[in-house]
Order: sequence, then C-alpha cells, then structure tokens
Amino acid sequence: MYQKIFTFALILFAFQSFAQGPLISAKDFAAELKANKNMVVIDVNGADIYGKQHIQGAINLPHKDLYKPGAVEGQIKPAEELAAIFGKKGVSNTAKIVLYDEGSNRYNSRVWWILKSIGATDVSILHFNMDQFAAARIPLTATPSSGKSTTFIVSESPYKAYTMPDIQKLAEGTVLLDAREKDEFEGADAAKKSKGHLPRAIWMNFKEVLTAAGDYKSKDEIIAAAAKFGATPEKPIIVYCNSGIKAAVVFIALKEIAGFQNVGNYVGSYADWATVPENQIVK
Repeated sequence: MYQKIFTFALILFAFQSFAQGPLISAKDFAAELKANKNMVVIDVNGADIYGKQHIQGAINLPHKDLYKPGAVEGQIKPAEELAAIFGKKGVSNTAKIVLYDEGSNRYNSRVWWILKSIGATDVSILHFNMDQFAAARIPLTATPSSGKSTTFIVSESPYKAYTMPDIQKLAEGTVLLDAREKDEFEGADAAKKSKGHLPRAIWMNFKEVLTAAGDYKSKDEIIAAAAKFGATPEKPIIVYCNSGIKAAVVFIALKEIAGFQNVGNYVGSYADWATVPENQIVK
C-alpha cells in the first residue's frame, strides 16, 4: 500500500513539474535560494541595470553578450563560443540555473533558449516582480557578484534551431507565427527595421501569452490565445520575430507551458531572412 502511495506521489509531482514547465515562482525561488548554495542565478540585463539593483548573489551576463557582432541584429554566437562565455562566468551545463530580466520575460526567455539549445539540463525562468519579491523576501543588492570559472560542455539538444532553408521549404499546413508588433508585421515601423513579414506568416504578438504584468499566462489561457490565430496543439508551428527574442517567449509558452508537441523556433528570424534579397517579404 505504501509503495502505491509513494508511486502515485511521484507521478503527481512529475505532472505538476511538467505543467509548470521552466517557470519558477518567487516563493519557490526564495526557498531554493536558501537551500541550494550551488544554484546559479543570472541577471541577463545590461550592466547599468544590474549595477543599480539585482538579486543578492546573482551574476551579470547581459543577453547581448551572446550575439554575434555585425549588421544583422541578434544572431547567436556559435555553441563553443557560448560555452566559453558561460563557463568563464561560472555556469556549467549541469548547474541549476535561474534566469531573470527587467520584468518583461523577453530576455531571460531568449537566454533560456540559448542555454537549452547547447545542452544545459536545468534552466528556470523567474519573473522579476517587486511585489512578489518583497512577499517572498528575496534579497536585493547593488553589490556585484561573480562566479568561479568552470566548464560548460556542449551536448546534443532537442531544441533545434530552425534555419532559413527550413523556412524556404516550409511544409504545407505549418503555422508560421510572427511575434513582433503589428507595425513591424506590416512593414510600417518607425525604426524602418522591417519591410513586412515572411510569406504565410500570421501575426500573433508575443504579449498574447503574457499577463499585463509581463508574467506568463496559464496553460489554458495560452491555448485559448493561440487558438485565435489558428495555432492549435495538433498543428506544426514555427515562431519568429525580428531577431529571436520575442519568438522565444511564444516558443516557451506553446511548447513548455501549454505542451504543444510540434513547435519550432526560427532563431535567426526576420533579420536573418532579410539578408537574402531573393527571399520574399510581404506587406
């Protein structure tokens, strides 16, 4: 009898963990912060934001440090270069890693994708919310922290980055979601970064899967939001944005929280697509 109860408890725990996906609440994080001295907390904001205030013990690794230099915005550095950056900061591929940004869940979601794509095994997303942090008594400071240099070992990952050739030969029935702002989708943005959208793309702004406070919505809310744009669990779905940041939010919402099985991420996104003059762009 005891064995059956124990087995059921394990199954229930596994289900609850899956349902939560990569998210960690402020309350659970606070408990983990006290119990797990080996946990690596990464503030992915710029150094200026980190310098004003951050979680005590968090190291600073701005998300922009993970992108290639050059004219094409937001393209991710090669895996071995990324591994060297993480290792130097004290982040190994097997560490318990928690990521947070300024509260939008855009930049920590992007770094979550990067880490998972090169083989990190345990990565969580923490939503930065001052009220929740205060309630959970998460300590904040302006004093910088640094990690002891370690080794990050790159390994095979199920988080495959979709490439331009994948999009050029997109299978019939695939739902291609554009997570940008409406003016970018229409090629009317004031910054003139966009001339329009990829062929067959459907506009679904990334904020559709977030609450007004910037936190991820619940599984049921995400499923309902995606359905409005024709993205349902049984369909193959690929997400993109301008440079891969907002697309990471939608990917995590659909794949990791809502449990959609066939979701891909065109990480190069519009910025990559627009580098080839022959690629069609639709207004």
